[in-house]
Amino acid sequence: MRRPGLKDDVAYSFFDPEIGGLKDMIALIAPDHVGMFREMYGGILKMVFRLTDRDRSAIHTLLQFYDPGLRCFVFPDYLLGPLMEDYADMLGIQIRNQVPFYATKEEPDIGGISRALYLSPEVVKGSLKEKGKLSGFHLSFLEAKAKEHAELGNWNTVCALIAAGIYGIVLFPNQKSFVDINAIRLFVQRNPIPTLIGDVYYSVHNRNEKRRGGLIRCCAQLLYKWFMGYLPTRGAFVLLGQNVNWATKLMDLRAKDIAWTHSSGVGQDFICSCRGFPNVPLIGVQGCINYNPTLLKRQMGFAMELPPFKSEVQETLYFPAEGNQARLKQVSEAWRSIQRKGKVSWGRANNRSFPPFDDWLSKRVELTCLPFPMVDPWYPLIEESPSTVSMDEFLEMKRERDQLLAEKTELEMSVARVQMANQEIRAKMEDQDKRHALETKRFEMDTAYYGKVSQALASSTKEHDVTKERLARASEVIEDQKRRQILVKTQ
Repeated sequence: MRRPGLKDDVAYSFFDPEIGGLKDMIALIAPDHVGMFREMYGGILKMVFRLTDRDRSAIHTLLQFYDPGLRCFVFPDYLLGPLMEDYADMLGIQIRNQVPFYATKEEPDIGGISRALYLSPEVVKGSLKEKGKLSGFHLSFLEAKAKEHAELGNWNTVCALIAAGIYGIVLFPNQKSFVDINAIRLFVQRNPIPTLIGDVYYSVHNRNEKRRGGLIRCCAQLLYKWFMGYLPTRGAFVLLGQNVNWATKLMDLRAKDIAWTHSSGVGQDFICSCRGFPNVPLIGVQGCINYNPTLLKRQMGFAMELPPFKSEVQETLYFPAEGNQARLKQVSEAWRSIQRKGKVSWGRANNRSFPPFDDWLSKRVELTCLPFPMVDPWYPLIEESPSTVSMDEFLEMKRERDQLLAEKTELEMSVARVQMANQEIRAKMEDQDKRHALETKRFEMDTAYYGKVSQALASSTKEHDVTKERLARASEVIEDQKRRQILVKTQ
């Protein structure tokens, strides 16, 4: 239905997983083993719940704000979008510095699955079935094995089977009550965050293409939890309850109402790009897409000062996984070089917006339109520090920042000059040390030479004295002989 000045309303649907079996499996874990499960697999247990109609309405309304060009949700005066760091914080699972998962048609690694599930290779191989053109495990098999090993006290096995079930039924749903091979491989790899984010953006973008709507193939529970984390938890917004629809509640919100600092990762570095890409290439189970984290740095606690560069928000890739294995591999290789940014680039945490960015966002809203009519907040807002600044304040802060940057540059130059002087002094001292060492060596060589000469002279003098003594005795003998010859002649 066409609505002048507004985006078309799009109808979305979500997976409704059968979680009864999972809850029965979770009930097997004794309270003293919950901590062991969390340590091994993160906080995925809290994702095992069913969305109510009200919850689904919240996500459905959120998706109406999606801007395909920016790859995020555009509201009247702020932007929101799932960050990998958001999901990692919610689930307590670290983003590993490794090539993320991408679907292949390779044979299942029976050995790897066996080790991850603590089951024998024979049991794993014999229990793999096919459903929807993919192999995997029926949830009933995982449940039966979990009960069997719970009776034996094999809690590592029980926890692994429950975690694998959550991966296939909740985090990466595909077929009802079936854990397909993609979910199993993700469970074995233990790096689900990039794929979870990839599924969200690819599926939302794919269903938003030409505003056609349809099934969103991602973890709806996780998307709902993420969105609720940024909404106010007190004041009029909460008191309105269920009497007001989500469209009205969200259009009445402003940037100052958003819980920007609710995450424990605020002020930390986060992934902004990968090798060869000005943004982050995501690989979901269904396909690839880029998203633009620098647009969402306010969620990490950093100020939105200037409009983004075109290169930061351009579409660098968007294609389905099927039939594009070579491109998938090329994109995955970019993850071997991850670039993070944070306080070094943007300074200390300050989740505010500045006039240049606000002006750019206003023009973007005018260009792409909002999904619902723009209204002023009619309920009393929570009194907090302002999330925007005036142009005069911005220019004053900019002048102070420029002055600080100039002082910083001068200090850096002074430090550089001192370092150069130190290097010159160090080089001179090294030359003096070398000359001193050379002179010392020469002195030692000369001393040794003169010592040898002295020894030779002493030896020569001694030999000279001996020779003189011999000559003296020889002279005496000759004189005696002469006297004898004269005596003989005289006689």
